[in-house]
Amino acid sequence: MRSDEFARRWLAPDLGRLWEVVTVVGVRPEGSDAATLRLELPEPASFLAGQYYLVHMRVDAAPGVVEQAYSVSSSPWPPSSEIEITVRHIPGGRLSPVLARQVGEGDQLHLHGPFGSLTWNEADAGPLVMIGAGSGVAPFASIVRFASARQSAVPMALLCSSRERASVLFREPLEELDRSEEWLSVTHTFTRSPWDPSARYHRHIDAPMIDGTIEELGLRNSAPLSVLVAGPPEMVASVRTELATLGIGDDRICSELHA
Repeated sequence: MRSDEFARRWLAPDLGRLWEVVTVVGVRPEGSDAATLRLELPEPASFLAGQYYLVHMRVDAAPGVVEQAYSVSSSPWPPSSEIEITVRHIPGGRLSPVLARQVGEGDQLHLHGPFGSLTWNEADAGPLVMIGAGSGVAPFASIVRFASARQSAVPMALLCSSRERASVLFREPLEELDRSEEWLSVTHTFTRSPWDPSARYHRHIDAPMIDGTIEELGLRNSAPLSVLVAGPPEMVASVRTELATLGIGDDRICSELHA
């Protein structure tokens, strides 16, 4: 197979010309079970922090073509023709094992988007609380990176749930932002590592944990806060229930399902 054919091996037929061909220009591990792919688009990307793109790929297993959504984890500012998506490897998954373990620099992929309403921009103001688990932390990485790039002072609190320290996504970049930005507070909870001191909590997300996260930035008596939630379906449902016990209604919550 020639090198150009090899690079295009993941491209599925696109008879309707709906998909944009992008090139993988970088791949780096993200935690113990994920990878961040840096993609070069034909033109500068136009998206809101927190949005996602659809990836359309040819795979060996039936049905032969798979489409899946992946959040952008990079900032939309400054504008660039390169974006980053973060893929968590799901054992038995149809697409994530390929993206996270087999796709490499120089490969081409089909992309379509952006989509999604789990977003933040400067017009939204704040304060903002973000609660993420698994790959659900990716859109929030985009949001806090964007806020930092725009030199925002909007108070933001990010609560990240992971199995253990090794599986935390964006651990070092988020720690650096937490240290350098007064408006940001990043809190971790580990569900399977009860003695690790690098996390403040060691349990699944509950109302007291959320309340403590809100208190961390002194948000309790400020303007009505907005809450963004992203993670597996059972986590999102549970967090919505816990938020209700704190008097935070659905009109102040936006959620999205992630692996």
